[in-house]
Amino acid sequence: MTARARSSRRRLIAGILGVSVLAGSSAIAGAQPVDARFTDAEYAASGTFTSFTVPPATITACTITNNALGVFQSVTLVWTSIYPASGIRLTLTQGATTAVVPASTIATSGPNGGVYTHTAVLSQALLASLLTNLLGSTTTMTVNNLLVGTAWVSVGVSRQLSIALLGTGATCT
Repeated sequence: MTARARSSRRRLIAGILGVSVLAGSSAIAGAQPVDARFTDAEYAASGTFTSFTVPPATITACTITNNALGVFQSVTLVWTSIYPASGIRLTLTQGATTAVVPASTIATSGPNGGVYTHTAVLSQALLASLLTNLLGSTTTMTVNNLLVGTAWVSVGVSRQLSIALLGTGATCT
């Protein structure tokens, strides 16, 4: 037998041996079927699903304070909510401008019977700093309850602050 024939014979034997090892190992340790975590069905024996809506606040007072000449000085908005200070938001909207009232200007007391009372005293200076034009305008003050830790927000409850051009005759409705 020549060297070339022996080399070919060795390669043939090595190839047959390699194929045999691969075929034998896959027959011995075949892949085990598994269920993916998301395909396991779960069924509830009983029960119901209910939805949750963040309950709105209740505005209890909106009071205007004028100076001795009858010129607007401030508006006090009082509302109740089952949510503490971290779960409320007061916004002011005038035309296309909306501003959030800083939480530091809102005083909170309670809870009394599970209800907090929130009071915001909005001075003319504060309103003017948040909005571009205060006199001769109408500003919507909107209170929302927030479910902390989520993006859930209640329906807003609002009052309208109207101030005449000269700062007199302010109303809150």
